[in-house]
Amino acid sequence: MRSINYIIVEVDSAYNNDKDIGNGINITVNTSIESVEHINRVAKVVKAPDFTMLEEGDEVIVHHNIFRLRNDQMGLEVESNYWIEDNKYFVPLTEVFMYRRGDSDWKALDPYCFVKPIEQEQPEQVQGIYVKDMEDNYKGMVKNTGVMAYVNESLKSLGVSDGDTIAFSNYSEYEFTIDGELYYKMATKDIIGIYK
Repeated sequence: MRSINYIIVEVDSAYNNDKDIGNGINITVNTSIESVEHINRVAKVVKAPDFTMLEEGDEVIVHHNIFRLRNDQMGLEVESNYWIEDNKYFVPLTEVFMYRRGDSDWKALDPYCFVKPIEQEQPEQVQGIYVKDMEDNYKGMVKNTGVMAYVNESLKSLGVSDGDTIAFSNYSEYEFTIDGELYYKMATKDIIGIYK
């Protein structure tokens, strides 16, 4: 099949429901189709339209709904709206956030970028009570601050580089685990400034 408007990808599994806890032991950590955290977001390109920079064999990071199972009007579990057959799916280009070719590093695609959150320092305790205001963090991370990990071309043109400590807007922390590390996917418009 030749792709015209979408990239065609394949995945080993739509969900990452099992976790290796060592010594060859796997445990199931999720049994729900609703859990966004456990939906796979990494796929391999099978076909790509000629007008894109993507090529067969590239790895891509995509929106979680591409692979998400759903319930139909009868309550039966069915494949994603993007499912083609077996383990193949079509992906609109607007839902591809990053790609990696071979052994190269990930490259963010405009308008998306990925920010590494900064862990909040442990607050001091007074008689077992934390005195630091909990509003200063988000899930144990410094609120609205992170380190640019995968910058896009638009932000590069504005002087933002990988490794810069940046400020970002409220509620823009869309969590992704990539190569075992936590990142926030954001858009160019979510980046407020650079700390120098």
